[in-house]
This record gives sequence, structure tokens and C-alpha cells, in this order.
Amino acid sequence: MKNCPNCNGENRDEALFCTKCGNKLEEQPSNTDINTIQNDNTSENSDPGVNQVIEPTVQPSANETPPVDPPKKKSKVMVYVIGIVAVIAIIFLAMNISFAKPVNKLIKGLVKLSKMNKYTTTTTIDIAYDGDDDEADFISDFALKLETAADVNDVLAQVTLDLLYSNKSVIEVAAGINNEDVYIDLKDLHKKVFYQEIEDVFPDYPDYINDYKIIKKAFDDISLKFDTKNYIKIIDEVLDDNIKGSGNKVTVTLDSKTMSKLVKELLEEAEDDKKLRESIRKNGIDFINRIIKEKRKLEIIDVDDLEEILEIFEDKGDFEDFYQEAIANALIDMDYMDFDIDDINELELTFRFGAGNTIKGIDFTGEIDDELEINVKNDIKSGASFTKFNKKNSIEINELISGGDIEDVAEEISENLIKAIKKNKDLKNKIEDLTGEDIDDLIEMFMYGVLSPVW
Repeated sequence: MKNCPNCNGENRDEALFCTKCGNKLEEQPSNTDINTIQNDNTSENSDPGVNQVIEPTVQPSANETPPVDPPKKKSKVMVYVIGIVAVIAIIFLAMNISFAKPVNKLIKGLVKLSKMNKYTTTTTIDIAYDGDDDEADFISDFALKLETAADVNDVLAQVTLDLLYSNKSVIEVAAGINNEDVYIDLKDLHKKVFYQEIEDVFPDYPDYINDYKIIKKAFDDISLKFDTKNYIKIIDEVLDDNIKGSGNKVTVTLDSKTMSKLVKELLEEAEDDKKLRESIRKNGIDFINRIIKEKRKLEIIDVDDLEEILEIFEDKGDFEDFYQEAIANALIDMDYMDFDIDDINELELTFRFGAGNTIKGIDFTGEIDDELEINVKNDIKSGASFTKFNKKNSIEINELISGGDIEDVAEEISENLIKAIKKNKDLKNKIEDLTGEDIDDLIEMFMYGVLSPVW
């Protein structure tokens, strides 16, 4: 062993650098063993004889490069950085462990989901059939893909339906509502968008939207306080083995009895939760007052009705009676519902999570009967986009019905529908085999049945 002249640490004889401080060690000659023997002989023969030859020790050249690249000297700053990173990693792991319980993870994800103001969900509905009926088997080869876009603040919504057969798109249509119009976009079936001004359909729509936005703004400031742990404990105990977590998924299996028991126990807990009751009362007072402050802008809501409700919330005794009665009625309703939901089949829901414990998908599977199973996959993302159209290049629905070129429109839709079906040879052949009719004749009959009430 050799000692480091800098820190006095012990190192192996062949070490070139100190393993403790990184200091370069003084190199030993390459013929160390020979020199050791010679030194021993020299000590035994203190007076060198005539025949004794002492060979000089070979010293390494000052310019000689060590055969092994020297390790970099450890920096104290780097050590501190590594230490900090390790601590952060441990804290992050601990936080994830605290939310690793499926119930906690699910509730946290649902809370985040409820706060999304703009979102798009893509829902794929697939039916699995295991039977001998040809028509049912034909239907099971279809799948529906629904894309729902919504803007909760501006009250915009659009649903796009894509009909698939054997995983191939057949037709796609969209319908939506914006601040001015209700519209239908038939995509490839017709080159123009069909629309109707929203006030023609819902005359008081602008007034309802006005009041909704006032209520929504007031509602966004609500922050209820309650004993979260108690409710999580109830959910955890009722679901028990029916809720499981694996990686970024939480799976919940529900049947009618479990759902009924869960709702009942949550209501019973809320009935005795004084903290929740008082929080609802105080938030209710603030909520109503915020709406009343905007009374000059209100179009539909009656301020006198709000003030009567406010009196109940402001009187603790009256509100407690109101609160207890509301929950008692809900529990009675649950007893009646038990008779109605006994026939509901078991449902398996799988929640898929992304970064930040955000729910990015909800899938569920349910049996309709012994031969039929429905599978639904929902993908959820933030943000929403809607069809934009120029009214000058679009068709007003009322005008079309009252005397427009409805026959020309129907003919164009029929032709494009036939083309769409013929593109999918499997679908065309299956329809013709089942019906014994030519696809062109079937579509014409179908369109006549749809439009005959209009004609």
C-alpha cells in the first residue's frame, strides 16, 4: 500500500491517483521487485565486495505519459448538485407514493377534469357480438367514432360522427352550435354547410346565455371545505377490490349494489358533516350575492326569487333544516332507485392518466346480454376547435325547406352516399347480400323515406 502525500489516504501500490482526493501519486519504478532484492542484498553486505555490482535504479522520464487516463478530480460543487438532485428525486417519489393509492389518484384526476373549460373528447363505440344472427353480426362490424368539442365559457359545442365499417371510415358528419347559429356539416356528402340562426330555433337563447355567463362566473369562485379523508375512506372501503391501480391506469368495477351503497354512504357522511354544511351555506351566500350584484344585466333570472333563497342561507337554523331535509329526501329517493337499478349489468371503467395526474382517457366495457358486449373508449384532451363557415356560401335550412332546391340537395347527398359505401367493398357486398337489393336502389329508397315528410 502507498500513502497519499496530500491526504495521507491509503492506496493500492499500482494506483496512479489517490482514490480519496484525486491527487497524483508518485510513480514507482517499473523494476520495483528487482530493486527491492538488491536493497536487501545491500543491507546484508554493508561493504560492497569487489565482485558486487550495484545497478542504478531506472527512474521514469519526466515526460512519460501514464498508461491510463487519470480520473477527473471530484468537484465539491458537483457533489452538492448530485445531492440536491437526489433529495428532489426522493421528495418527488414520496409525493407520488402519497397519491399512488388508486382512490386518491382517481379523485385528484376527476377534480382536474371538472375544471377544464375547453376540451375535446373522442369516443369510439364498438359492439362485440358472439352469436348466430347474421344481422346482429353485421351490426357488430360497425363502429361509431364521436368527437365532441366544447367551450364551457362561451357555450360552444360540436359533435362530429364518423361511421366506420371494418375499421374504415364510411361517412362523417358534424353538427354544432355557436353564438349565432345551429349548423350541420355533411362533409363529403355535400359541399355546403346547412345552418339556421339560433334565435329562429330558440328565440330567448341570447338571454339564457347572458344569465348563464353571470352564473358561471359566480360559480367559478365557489370553494367548498369538508373532511376529504372521510369521503376518500368511504370510497376506498366500499369499492375495496373493485378499484385497482396499475401504472398510469385506475380500473373501477361497478354494479348496481356497489353504486347504490357508495352514494348512500356518501350522503350519510354529508348529512353529519358540519364543516361541509357551513361551507355550502357561506359559499351559497357569496354565490347569490355575486349574481344579485349583476341584477341590471340579468334577463331571465328573477332577483326576488334569489333574495328569498338568500334569506334561508343567511339564517343558520333555517339552512340546517333545509340541508337535512334535502339529504333525507335524497336518501329516500335512493331506496326507491334500488328497485330500478337491480337489473343494471356490471360495468368496468378504466381511467388513463397522463402527466400531472391528468385524466387523458376513460374506457368502459359492459355486457348488454350473454351475446352482446359494448366497448367504449374515450380520449380526452384540452382545447377545442369548431367548424367555421361563410353564410354566403352556405344553405339556410328554413329557406331550403320552404322552397329551395331540396331535390337537388337530396340527389347530391344520395350520389355521394352511394360512392362512400361503394368505396368499402366489404360493406357494399354485405348490405346487398342481406337485403337482396342493389345499393343504388336502397339508398334512393332510404333518402325518399327520410325526406318525404318534408316534401
